[in-house]
Amino acid sequence: MSTVILKNIKKEFKGSTVFDSVNLTARSGKVIAIKGKSGVGKSTLLNIIAGLEYSSAGHYYFNNINMSEKNFNDLTSIRGESIGYISQHSPMIPKLSAFENICVPLWFKKEEKKIMNTKLKRIDKLSELFEVQSQLSKKIEMLSGGEIQRVGVIRSLINNPQLVVADEPTGALDDETALKVLSCFHTLKAEGVTIILATHSGIVAEQCDEVYHLTKDGLFLETV
Repeated sequence: MSTVILKNIKKEFKGSTVFDSVNLTARSGKVIAIKGKSGVGKSTLLNIIAGLEYSSAGHYYFNNINMSEKNFNDLTSIRGESIGYISQHSPMIPKLSAFENICVPLWFKKEEKKIMNTKLKRIDKLSELFEVQSQLSKKIEMLSGGEIQRVGVIRSLINNPQLVVADEPTGALDDETALKVLSCFHTLKAEGVTIILATHSGIVAEQCDEVYHLTKDGLFLETV
């Protein structure tokens, strides 16, 4: 079970305020969408939630841990154990195969053979779901943009994260594959996983439990 609480989060960059007074409570088993104009700071806010950067002010709590007070090593450890991050561009290691890129998060963990076998089966299941099984042995540079994004989604899910943070996770996907990603998110939701994503897509937003609009002055819940 995971809970995300943002209290008066502010982010400044080169003396300018990106956004201020961002407040959010996202409880386990919820899919939260964040919308907003390009350049408003959606990716920055997601990076803060994923523990990739700090806010300039305010506090961020993940599972009652004050992430704002943790050092980068602690944040990296927490992210490796509990947070799945899907970036907009799914950065990969060019000379590795798709399968090897998926396995990167496992390189930093010493796990029993039984647990590792379970995760390999999870990779196989997710690869079949997202129709990249036949691409796993290929060098990542041989895959299309959509295939690479799907590989990135699989990589973010293999450690069974309690929180999934996704930046435009369906941006490079066709509608059919995008719906598969959303279906997977709803399966995770049923397991108690919290999902926070940024999107420009109305179709994606419609599949979420709550939709927020980010502005320079804060985060506002959209109502029907």
